[in-house]
Amino acid sequence: MISRLNNHEKEHNYENAGIFVGDTILKRIFYFASLVICAVLPQSALAYCSEPSFYSSEPTFSGSGPSAPSSYQKPDVPYCLSSYSYSGSHTCEDYELESYFDEVNEYVDDLNDFYEEAIEFSEEASAYAEQAAAFANGVRRHADDVLDYAKCEAEEVKRQHE
Repeated sequence: MISRLNNHEKEHNYENAGIFVGDTILKRIFYFASLVICAVLPQSALAYCSEPSFYSSEPTFSGSGPSAPSSYQKPDVPYCLSSYSYSGSHTCEDYELESYFDEVNEYVDDLNDFYEEAIEFSEEASAYAEQAAAFANGVRRHADDVLDYAKCEAEEVKRQHE
């Protein structure tokens, strides 16, 4: 009885092996047939021209530069300080000096604000230039794609009429 089981198992293993070998042969035949079909088809049947598309937004720029404080905002030196540059003394009251220094500090703050706005403007202009360059490169690539597409279409039409 042991020999019968062994023979039965052997027959079962051979059947499985045959199916496996058959599957491999079928796959090879299918692969070879596919290659033959592709080789026999005319090249125009395999050609395909893909129309290019361009999706990009133009860069934006505010274009408004900073405005410098005008010269009329610059504080005038009080008359009581007019002789200070050559005499080293002045006739100003404390409130006049404090008012003048407050105006000078306010003007300096305005100049600092102008400086910060100028920095921001230059950064925005630089970013705009980079975006514009990237946009121009995208347009150039799109133009190349359009040219390639037109050539492909022309070749396909030419092949159809040969």
